[in-house]
Amino acid sequence: MTTATKTMPKEIYRYIEHEIMNYPRMIERIKELTQYLKCEKNPQSPPYNAFHLDIRIERLSTIVQSIETVIRNLNSLGEPYQEFIKLRYWRTNSNATMEGIAQKIHVSRRTAYNMQNRIIQMVASELGEWN
Repeated sequence: MTTATKTMPKEIYRYIEHEIMNYPRMIERIKELTQYLKCEKNPQSPPYNAFHLDIRIERLSTIVQSIETVIRNLNSLGEPYQEFIKLRYWRTNSNATMEGIAQKIHVSRRTAYNMQNRIIQMVASELGEWN
């Protein structure tokens, strides 16, 4: 008897990848919004909707914390995962293919794809987007 495995819809997969790619920018954005919110409390600043800023900061913080949790969990698995994330998602102006990334971290291309899928699934699960 075979068991059916659920595969993640492409839309969710791409969304999670996008969030991982934007992780460094999210940290900067949280700092900017927090700073803006502090300045907004100044009585001479124009009245903006602080409620919406709080919601945005909270949402970004949730995503950042989820990605950081996954990174901490992956650290126990060893160096290749850390290097994979840096090369695949956070390297600017990188045109490296999965084959190139696999060679740099000394794993097979299939292993690199498996690492990518594992990372995406862990972040999606942490965010509650997919189980």
